[in-house]
Amino acid sequence: MNPSSLLSFLLFTLSLIVVSHAASSPPPSGTKLYQVVCNDAGNDKDRCLKLLEAYPQITMAKDYVKLCTFILKVAIKKGTQGQNYLKKLMKKNPSSNAIKECATNDYDELVGSFKSSLSELVEDPLSANYDAKVAGDGPATCERALAGDKVVNPKISNLNNEMEFFSNIAFLATNHL
Repeated sequence: MNPSSLLSFLLFTLSLIVVSHAASSPPPSGTKLYQVVCNDAGNDKDRCLKLLEAYPQITMAKDYVKLCTFILKVAIKKGTQGQNYLKKLMKKNPSSNAIKECATNDYDELVGSFKSSLSELVEDPLSANYDAKVAGDGPATCERALAGDKVVNPKISNLNNEMEFFSNIAFLATNHL
């Protein structure tokens, strides 16, 4: 390797180390990791804080991998509970194609994307970030299906909204990996 190529390689490597270190720097003193994520939520900061502060394991997380792990585990649990609720509604309303779509396809997608994100946190953070974001597509699709069938159910709409919000929070958290 000629000297200029070696110098270029060393400068590139050094810049990667500096950028990597800057991305994983601890938050300012007195600020917890979940608060940093909620600051990233912009206008939804207060909603984010209220939601995450309900889970001590999230508020006590000492690194972003653990924070993301806890957020995604809560999202998986909430998504699964929501899907179970939708499946019960589907049995009570077997003629509703929209509720059937929500209970099966849309919430399968939601929970599956959260699980995929969780499994990729360490080995493939970019994929984990992508999967956290696309998890919100399931509830959004469910909401459109409900509107298309003229199904008005505030409980389902609130569930969809909450799960889309969890997707956004997980996305913001995995941005820090």
